[in-house]
Order: sequence, then structure tokens, then C-alpha cells
Amino acid sequence: MKTRLKTGLLLCGGVLGGSAAVAAQKQPNILLVLSDDQSAFAVGCYGNADIRTPHLDRFAAEGVRFNRAYATSPQSVPSRASIMTGRSPVAVNMTRFNVTLARRFRAFPEYLRENGYYTGVAGRGYHLDGAVSGRVGKIKEVELYYAEHGYKTFPDRLDTCMVVADARKGESHWKINAQFRTFMERRDKDKPFFLQLSYSDPHTPYDAPKVHDPRSLTLPPFYPDTQLVREYLAAYYDEIHRMDSDFGEVLRYLDEHGLSDDTIVIFMGDNGGAQFMAKGTLYENGIRVPFMVRWPGHITPAVTDVVVSNVDIASTCLAAAGLPVPEEIEGEDLLPLMTQGETPAERWVYSVRSCHATNSLPGKTSVFDQMRCIVGERYKLIYNLLPGLPWVPIDFSGTEMFAELKRMHRSGELDALSSRLYFSPTRPMFELYDLRNDPCEQRNLIDDPALKEVRNDLILKLTYKMIEDEDFVTLPHPIIYE
Repeated sequence: MKTRLKTGLLLCGGVLGGSAAVAAQKQPNILLVLSDDQSAFAVGCYGNADIRTPHLDRFAAEGVRFNRAYATSPQSVPSRASIMTGRSPVAVNMTRFNVTLARRFRAFPEYLRENGYYTGVAGRGYHLDGAVSGRVGKIKEVELYYAEHGYKTFPDRLDTCMVVADARKGESHWKINAQFRTFMERRDKDKPFFLQLSYSDPHTPYDAPKVHDPRSLTLPPFYPDTQLVREYLAAYYDEIHRMDSDFGEVLRYLDEHGLSDDTIVIFMGDNGGAQFMAKGTLYENGIRVPFMVRWPGHITPAVTDVVVSNVDIASTCLAAAGLPVPEEIEGEDLLPLMTQGETPAERWVYSVRSCHATNSLPGKTSVFDQMRCIVGERYKLIYNLLPGLPWVPIDFSGTEMFAELKRMHRSGELDALSSRLYFSPTRPMFELYDLRNDPCEQRNLIDDPALKEVRNDLILKLTYKMIEDEDFVTLPHPIIYE
């Protein structure tokens, strides 16, 4: 698999060799921390001067910060499936909500467990055993069928599985760090540990204490400038500030218990936030996420613009533990980059937008939409399989803020850019963006004659990847432009 089109970092022949020194050392602890719905722009160290994230900023300064890190999906379930398996969500059949990761697809912590690690997940539902949180959409009969027929597998795959309900976060978010402490107390102290710790913040509903002043915020250029939009963005920043404080507590725990030097800490957003051109879309704010790694004494603090993906976490963790990376894992071991500064070749990464349904019948685009994309150092191609339908935002289409924007659009009060972006009745089948010159993705270059070769090359690269993954949707082809 590593020799196919996916063309990862130029490490395929040297992955294990580049990590050979790691294998001879004591196996490190591995702490993987996930925030829920956090775009890369929503962290201070990524250039946001408005948001207050002191612990994340300090953490980034102590490790490697990836400026071009992408999620394989702008949705939690498929994205987390990729994190756990090191594979595309399509390749492991995780393309909708309320679905379990089939037993035949192995999660990388299983390999760690088989090789001496004490393993667990804690915090917000890990999303890979069907509906586990008790939210709207959980159907008793479905849950019983999963349980009775052995579809719920994670309690068997790991040593510890703990879940915090994600409703009313203001009342329960503290339970996540409590579960972290429980895991640390319960673990076998004679073994290294792996823990995936998942925060509910900054997922909706936004209920964190107010810290950020809406009036002082600098809005992204594609945000409508209304008071309600400002309040909505400020509330999003408040959620992240609360999560940042919780993450700071975890880092202090590691320090106080003498674990920091022996622990690789990975922080990553699972997908973009419920914001404009973000969650549920394949634009930058939907799939480009914060990604930082700290390993004192092994990783030299740095900032890199290398294009990476959350599929790389599995390979990197296994290599850090001195273990071989199974052939079916498509992600790359990032250790040679982080420890030796190896310069990779250009890489293309992929992302998938799939059904966002719980147990409801398709009623709007947000439920059953399908998109695919490929991203490289400069260009991004998006393939919309339902171009005749409008975009519907995920998790904020019912807010007072968005209702106001719809009223403004209908009355002609909304600016032309916002009306085009958020209320167009159709979408193009393909979108091509020059991320170097147009980072906010405002100019679709798909029909630019000067980029015909780039366009066709990306369409074919995406097609080949979809074939590799045995994708169930219709394949694209550049011939439609001829």
C-alpha cells in the first residue's frame, strides 16, 4: 500500500530505519488528546491574536507544530476511524454515524496492547461503537442489536473504555479530566500506557463561561459581520479556552508525577468547528486542524509546513513504540521528520465528507451529502457529488444567528459574498483552489485554462485513491471538461 499513488512522505523505505534508534529505547507512554470540532485557525499559536489558548501555545513551543495538518473527514466518526486505524474512512467502511468499526479492521492501540502497553480511551464518546452517548438519534433496538451480535468491540480491544455524555457540557466537562486521573490510577504501572483522551469542547452547544469580547474580534474575511455572528464566534473561542485550561491540568499532572519526559503527547482536532466554511465541508476550516507533538529529549521544537494527515498518527505511534507498521496502514511515520528533520517529497492527502445522519431519514443536504477532496502543497481539488443541492451547515443551521442571516439574504441586506457562499441553491461539481494565493478559497479555478493540466492530474489522483479505497460513490473523470 505504501508504494501506491498516495505518495506519502519520502520515508517508505526508511520508516523503520529512521526509527531504529527509538526501538532500542524504553517504550514511551503515548497520550493522544483530541479536541472535538476545532479548526486550525482557532489556536493562538496558529496566528489567532484574539483567542486565549496559553497552554496549547506553550505546548506547541515545546514540540513540533504542524501548520498543514488535515483530517480525513470534516466529521467526527470517519475522522476518528482514520486516527484509530491509520486508514481512510472509506477503506474501513466508516462513512456514516451510528456505525461500529468492524472487528476485521484493527485499531493501532491493539498492536500496542499486544506488545506490552496498558491501553484505554476516555472522555467524549470514541465514536466507533455506534451511538454510545445517549444523544438524540440513539435507537434502543439498534443498540441492542449491536450489543447482542457482537458489533461493539472496543471494550474487547482495549484495557479500559470510559465515556462521558456530551450533553450539557457545562455540567459534565470536568468528568473528562476525572476519567484521565482514573485511568492513570488504574493503569498497570509496570507497563507503558496509551490513552486517547477526548474533550467535548468546542463541540456545540456552546456553554462555556464568557471570556472573549465579541466586539474586539477580527472576523475571517468570509464571515458576515453581524452582532450575532460575533457572539457566535466568541462563544466558540470560549469553548476552546475552557478546553485549553483542561488540557493544562493534564500537562501539570504529567509534570507533577514525573511522567512528562517519558510521554509522547499528541494534540489534534478531530475536524473543523461548526463555523462558516468549516465542519461538514472540505474547505480549509473544515479539515485543516491543529496538530502538535511533544516528546522531550527526542523531538526538537519546530514548526513545519509539511502536509500531513491524521492517518499518520497510527504509524508514528507504532514506530515510537519500536513496532513494525502493518502493511494495511496507509499513514506515514512522522518520527524521521520530527527527530531528524528529514525533508519529505511533496505529499497528497485525502479527505471524505459522508453522511451526517443519526437515525433520521434524509431530509436535507447536511444528512446525506457526499464530497471527496485531494490536497497538496499548493492546490486543493474538491469533488461535490451532489452539485444540484445547496450547502446546509452542520450544527448551526438552527441557530438564531443563522436564521438572521437567512432573513437578511431574503431581504437583500446580506452582503453579496455571504449570499453566494451560504445561500446559493447549487454548487459546482468540482472546485480547484490555489491555497498559496487564495488561502480562504474564494476563487474557484476549475475552469482556468492555465490550470487544465493541474486540474486533470488532481482529478485522476483522486480517482485512483477512490479506486484503492473501494469507494462506493461515482468516480470522477476529467473527460467531462473536454
